[in-house]
Amino acid sequence: MLFITPLIFKYTAPYLSIGIHDDGIVLHNRHGKPELLLWKQINQPPKLDRKVVFSYLTISHTHGQLSQPIKVENKLEFTLRLQKLWVLHHQKALMERILKLERLLKERYLSHGLMSMLMSALIPYCDKWLSWDIRCEISTELVQAIATLKEFTQWSSSDIAEFQESYVSYKLREHEAFFDTVEKLPLTAAQRRACVIQDERQLLLAGAGTGKTSVMIAKAQYLAHTRQAYAKHILMLAYGNEAAREMVQRASQYPTFPKCMTFHKLGLKIIESVEGKAPKISTLAQNEVEKRTFVKETILLLCQEEQYQLSFTRYAECSGKDLQSIRQYLEGSKGGRLLKTITGALAHLKCARAMNSLSRVETHFSDALLCIRPILAEYSLYLSNEKAIDFEDMVLKSIKYVQEKRFISPWTHFLVDEFQDISPIRAKLLKALITQSERHHLFCVGDDWQSIYRFSGADISYTTDFTNFFGKGTVTQLDTTFRYHQALLDVSSRFICANPSQIMKRISAHSTDDIAPLVYVEGSDDQQSLLIALSQLNARAGKGCSVLILARYHKLLPDKSHLSMLQQQFERLELGTMTFHGSKGKEADYSILLGLHAGAGGVPAQEGEGTLLNALLPEQGHFPHAEERRLFYVALTRAKRQVYLIKPKANPSEFLLELDN
Repeated sequence: MLFITPLIFKYTAPYLSIGIHDDGIVLHNRHGKPELLLWKQINQPPKLDRKVVFSYLTISHTHGQLSQPIKVENKLEFTLRLQKLWVLHHQKALMERILKLERLLKERYLSHGLMSMLMSALIPYCDKWLSWDIRCEISTELVQAIATLKEFTQWSSSDIAEFQESYVSYKLREHEAFFDTVEKLPLTAAQRRACVIQDERQLLLAGAGTGKTSVMIAKAQYLAHTRQAYAKHILMLAYGNEAAREMVQRASQYPTFPKCMTFHKLGLKIIESVEGKAPKISTLAQNEVEKRTFVKETILLLCQEEQYQLSFTRYAECSGKDLQSIRQYLEGSKGGRLLKTITGALAHLKCARAMNSLSRVETHFSDALLCIRPILAEYSLYLSNEKAIDFEDMVLKSIKYVQEKRFISPWTHFLVDEFQDISPIRAKLLKALITQSERHHLFCVGDDWQSIYRFSGADISYTTDFTNFFGKGTVTQLDTTFRYHQALLDVSSRFICANPSQIMKRISAHSTDDIAPLVYVEGSDDQQSLLIALSQLNARAGKGCSVLILARYHKLLPDKSHLSMLQQQFERLELGTMTFHGSKGKEADYSILLGLHAGAGGVPAQEGEGTLLNALLPEQGHFPHAEERRLFYVALTRAKRQVYLIKPKANPSEFLLELDN
């Protein structure tokens, strides 16, 4: 089919003639040389625009667009011919793409990343197939493919959510037997959903006793079971050594299990991989007493310089006029507290500097920084001379190696436990790892209600504002606690949610025992009240009943000999003592809370709002005693049955009064 350019356009038209063939369109230029445009190079069927006498044929192709005047007798027949030939050469690619899409959506959760990838892949097909009216006859399969393309590109957020829900329901049915047997007890519906959902960024909000460790283990096993990831490509990260050991112990019961480690061990592995040997960890980093002694001796050394001595005595508010008096001050109780503060500030100062977050501190604490920066410089010099690093260096160095791509992650899936305890530098390391590839997935389990380690750098905002830092993702919740009954759940939940900044959760208790959650005991003092509580429990509880005696401070707990005496006196009970912080993750049949008075040494602890150390730590929000409230919530949720609250005769804690009301 050959079309000669009308004579009137002989000197203005780009081509002398156009030929329509099965394999493409042949264009004859002014030199008589033919140019072949294959149908695969043409973006959509050539368009015929009818003018008064002549028509213009517009062809959009991979190298641009051309418009050629031609004379056509039967416009409809010509248009159908063009469409048929174009469709013949393009339909296979579309149908294969749609088939691949449908298979992918059947096997993979429609995550944010997958949705973005699919939309990017389909945009060229939308331009080709959805921007013109199909008038030629096409197959039923092609009609369905075009309809699927159109439907998918028009999905709203509610359509996506509906599709995701149907996928989750399908996978829950398909893998029901797996979820029934992967752990000792069948997983709950919420636990199963957390395993099936596979967004690139996923946060699972837990609660006390909701079985978060079971989900961590089940998630890793589900990834391997469904062949979404090999065990060697999964990394499980824990906050501390004890939690990591528990995960290893639980995970090692399965035929294949992933790597489990702490962030420090991860840092060690990254550095060793890049440098070829494990770094030396400074003795000061591993021994707090030695580090504090180093700080003291460094201060005395620096104080030999008159200007520093003036700066230090002003900051420390001590009246030392010579080195001996400054030494005496540092070896006293007040100086000892200052040494503890400075020693702690060194690590946070180093991290704040690395995170470029010192500006808010420098204005208000210039005197303190004037004293502490030289100490940090001496500390860094000591580490350099020792050819060693501390734990902060370990993470910071790892971040550098990952960002520079000197370390390429062998893991594609990162599962993080106790996510509410993550610090800014650990979050930065995690983000550096997961952004190395679009195929990397992050799954975090955390409970903002139990975020109690701000003093060591934990930043709750990474949990409460998860997607703002890590990117688009999915946040779900565990909804059943297996530890305690509904009444204790209601009391503790009301208490923690008095702070509106805490994430609201709908949790129900597996147990519905009709028992008073709180028992108030009031004696002449805490020791007498403790005996009263233990006597009551010894009389009513079964043999071997566990009881945790808890206090905000270690000094308020019975010492080892006293506990031994109490154990002999109340032999039906199994007694243990812990601080509120130490009790996190533990449970007992009953708990007894001591030291519930207000003020110094009581609950809530008095916070050092105007101190440098406090300023170096992550912001804690505006609600009064937010972290102390979370800590008290942790203490309230250790018991399976009842919490005994030792009520002082005078000056009771505001938390105690709040519960009493």
